[in-house]
Amino acid sequence: MKKLSMKFVTASDDITTLTINEVREDISDAEVNSLMDEIITQNVFYSTGGSLVKKKNAKVIDVTESEVTLA
Repeated sequence: MKKLSMKFVTASDDITTLTINEVREDISDAEVNSLMDEIITQNVFYSTGGSLVKKKNAKVIDVTESEVTLA
């Protein structure tokens, strides 16, 4: 499974992170940039630091899960 982690700068100059689980394996940098721009433009998310005003960074995280046997 892959996760997309996007960090934004807020109106109060704090950093906030938005994570999306189970993104497509082949998501491109251009798609991530476009998504982040749209999130900022639409102003649909609000954090304790205020509106999201600028992109900070983004990364795709590859998550591997393994069952743990409980005693």
